[in-house]
Amino acid sequence: MEQDAEAAQFLKEASLSVKKNAYFMRKAMDEDNLREALRYSAAMLGELRTSFLSPQRYYELYMQVFDELGNLEAYFADEQSKGRTLAELYELVQHAGNVLPRLYLMVAVGCLYIKAGGARSSDILKDLVEMTKGVQHPTRGLFLRAYLCQRSRGLLPDTGSPYAGEGGDIHDAVDFLLTNFMEMNKLWVRMQHQGAPRDRERREKERQQLQDLVGKNLTYISQLDGLTFELYAGSVLPRLLEQVVSCKDELAQQYLMQAVIQGFPDAFHLASLDALLSALPELQSGVKLHAVMASLMDRLARYAASDPSVVGQLLERHAFEKFVESISKVAELHGDIPAVSLVEMYAALMRFTEGVHPDKLENVNRVLGACQRGLAGKGLGGDAKAEKQLVALLSMPLGSRDAVTVLSLDQYPPLMGLLSRRTHKDMALKVVTTTLAQGTCVSSLESVEMLFKFIAPLVQEAEDDDDMDEEDIEEEQVMVARMLHQLTAPTPGLQFAILRAARAHLELGSPARLKHTYPALAFCGLKALRRLNAAQQQQQSGAAADADASADANGAEKDAERAAPAAAPAAAAAADAAGDAVDAESALQWLLDVALQLAEVPAPMQALRLLLVCAHVASEEAGLEMLAYEFFEQAFTLYEESVADSRHKVTALQAIVGTLHRCYVFSADNRDALTQSVTSYAAKLLKRADQCRAACAASHLAWQEPPAAAADGEVAVAVPGRQPPVRDAQKVMAGLKRALKVVAAAKQQRAATARGGKGGAQHLPLYVEIVNHYLYYLARGVESMSVGVVQQLLELVGSELSQYDADLDAETRSYWQATQRHIQCLKAADPDKYAGLNA
Repeated sequence: MEQDAEAAQFLKEASLSVKKNAYFMRKAMDEDNLREALRYSAAMLGELRTSFLSPQRYYELYMQVFDELGNLEAYFADEQSKGRTLAELYELVQHAGNVLPRLYLMVAVGCLYIKAGGARSSDILKDLVEMTKGVQHPTRGLFLRAYLCQRSRGLLPDTGSPYAGEGGDIHDAVDFLLTNFMEMNKLWVRMQHQGAPRDRERREKERQQLQDLVGKNLTYISQLDGLTFELYAGSVLPRLLEQVVSCKDELAQQYLMQAVIQGFPDAFHLASLDALLSALPELQSGVKLHAVMASLMDRLARYAASDPSVVGQLLERHAFEKFVESISKVAELHGDIPAVSLVEMYAALMRFTEGVHPDKLENVNRVLGACQRGLAGKGLGGDAKAEKQLVALLSMPLGSRDAVTVLSLDQYPPLMGLLSRRTHKDMALKVVTTTLAQGTCVSSLESVEMLFKFIAPLVQEAEDDDDMDEEDIEEEQVMVARMLHQLTAPTPGLQFAILRAARAHLELGSPARLKHTYPALAFCGLKALRRLNAAQQQQQSGAAADADASADANGAEKDAERAAPAAAPAAAAAADAAGDAVDAESALQWLLDVALQLAEVPAPMQALRLLLVCAHVASEEAGLEMLAYEFFEQAFTLYEESVADSRHKVTALQAIVGTLHRCYVFSADNRDALTQSVTSYAAKLLKRADQCRAACAASHLAWQEPPAAAADGEVAVAVPGRQPPVRDAQKVMAGLKRALKVVAAAKQQRAATARGGKGGAQHLPLYVEIVNHYLYYLARGVESMSVGVVQQLLELVGSELSQYDADLDAETRSYWQATQRHIQCLKAADPDKYAGLNA
C-alpha cells in the first residue's frame, strides 16, 4: 500500500512536470523559438525515463505526453513552410541530451520526413527501428516502439500506398513490422527476469497489461493490402513461429499464438495448417495449448460454416486427422499436461468435427478413443473442472444424434467410466433428457441393456444418495418413468422382453424410486398387451374371412387358394405378436407381479389402482375371468390390509365399484362374491355419510348397462366369456334401502348427541343423493322402481327439508332445486311415465 501511494504521488508530480514543460513548449512555438521548443519538449519527454511507475500508471503518463507530441509535430510541419527543411530538423533533434527524448523526437520528425517525400520510407523506418534499440529498459522501450509503430502505420510502403515504389515495397513494410515486433517481444520477455523472485506474480500481471503493445505489430501486418499467402507462408509465418518458439516464455507463447490465429485470415490458416500444428509441441509445457487449439479449430469450423467449399478443402488436407495427431503428440511430449487441458483440447476437436463433418460418426468415436487413451493411467485426478469438460465432450454428440446411436459407440463407455458417480448421474440425466427431447425409440433388447447400463446411477442406490430429499428423487425418477415409454419394440413379444429387462434394472432401486417408475412400467405393459390383443383379433378376423370364402359353393378350392395369400399377413402378424411365446395370460401375470411388488414399496393406493386397471383389461380385452378375479382379490386384500386412512378407503372403494361395474366377464357366483365383499366394505366405513354414498354406489353393481360399443350400435368386440349385463332389481332396491337406513341412523345419532341445531341438517344432502339414484333407476326401467315408490321418497325428503329449512345450507338447497328441475324435465319428456311425480 505504501509503495502504491508513493507511485501515485510520483505520477502526480510527473504529470505536473509534463504540463509545465508542455506549456513552455507551446509558448516557445508561439514565439517561433525552435531551440526553446526543443528544449522544453525534451524536458517533457524526459519524464518518460522513469522506472518507478507500473505499466498502467506509465501508460497514463505516456498518453499525456503523446497528446502534446501532436502539437509539436504540427509545429515541425509549419517549420518546413518557413524554409527549414525536415532533413535539418531530423539532424537537429539528434542533439537532444538524453536517449529517450531524442528517439521520440526522431520518430516524430522522421515520420514527417517520410510524409513530405524527403527520403525513402524504407530507409527512414529502418534507421528508426535500429536507433530505438538504444532503449533496452522493457517498459520504456515497449512504449517507444509502440509509438514508432503507431506513427508509421500509414507511412509503410504497402502495395497501393503512395510511399511504395521508390520508397520500398511490401517486403520492406513486412520487414520493418517484424523487426519491431521481435525487438518488442524480447523486451517484453525480459521483464520476467527483472526484480526479486517474490515479485514474479506482480510482474506477470504487469506483462499482461503490456501484451497488446506487442500484438499491435501483428495486427498491422495482417492489415497490409499487399500481404499475400505466398509472402505470409514464405516469410511472415516462419519468422513469427521462430520468434514464438525461441522466446521460451509461457505467457508470450500463449498470447502470440492466439494473436497469430485471431489476427490473420482463415484461408491462410487453412493453407498453412501443417506449420501451425508443427509449432505446438515445441511450446512450453505451461502454455494452455487447449486454448490455442480450440481457437484454431473454432475459426476453421466457422470458416467452413460460412463457405461450404471449405469443407472439401479440409477433407483434402486431412485437417481432422492432423488435429488428432497433433493433440496426441502434444500429450506425449508433455506427459504432465493437466487432465482438464487434455480434455478441453479433445472437446475443441469434437466441436470442430461436429461443425465440419456432422455426418461422420466414426470421427466422434475416434475423438472419444483418443481422449480415453490420453487419460489412460492418470484419469481425471478428482479435478472437478476436468469432469465438467468431459461431460461437455460426452454431451456434444447427443445434440445432433439420438442417444442410442451415440451410446452404441465402443469408445463411449470407457470415458463414462472415468466420471465420479455424482457426475455420472448428471450425465445420465442428460442422456435421458436427450432421449425424451428427440423422441428416440429404443427398440432392441441390446439397446435397452446398454441404455440402463449408462443411466445406472439414476435407478440404483448408492451411499451418496442419502442426502437426496424426496423432491430430488421424484424429479429424477419422473424423467426415468417418461423414458420407459420410449422403449417401443416392433412386436408385443419383444416389447415384453424389453420391459422385463427394464424391470430387472429398476428393481435394484429403493422403494422411494420404485413408486415413481413401476406405474409407468406397468402401463407400458398394458399398452403392449393391447397390441397383443389387437393382433390376435386380427388373426381371428382373418380366420373368419377364410372360413366364409371356403364355404362358397362355386370354386371352393380356388377361393381357398386365393384366400391363402390374403391370410398370410394376418398369420405373420400373429406370429410376430406371439414373439417370445407371450400371450395375454402370461402378460397379465407379469403385470400382477409388478402391481404386487409396487404394493410392497409400500404404495398401496397406486398398486390398488393398477390392479383395478389390469382387472378391467383382463375382463374386457382378454376375456380371462380367473385372472380378472385374481386382480380383484388382490385389490380387496390390499384394501383390507394396507389402506388405513378413512379418506383413502372411500376413494379406493369408489374405484373398486366403478371398475367392477364395467366388467362383464364374471359368472354369477364370482360376481356375487365380489359384490358381497364390496357391500361389506361399504357398511364398515367410519362415517355415516360415506356408508350411505358407498351403499348407493354398490347398488349399481346389480344393474349394468350394455357395453358402450353395443349401446352405440357399433359392432362389439368379441370378448370370449363375456356375460350379459346384470339386471337384478331386488338387489338394487336392497342396496338403496340400506342407504336409507344409514341416513336414518345418522339422523338419530345427531339427535342423541345433542347436535340437533345446525348440525341436524347434515343428513339432508344424503337424502337428495338417494333421490337422484331412485330417479336414475326409474329412468332405466328397474322393475321394482315405480313412480309410487319414488313419490313416497320425495314426500319424505320434502318433509325433512321443510323441518330443517332454517338450517339448510346453500349447497344442499341448490342441489335440491336442481333435482326438482330434473324431475320437471323428465315429466316434460315423458308425461305418461312420470305424471305421478311431484317434488
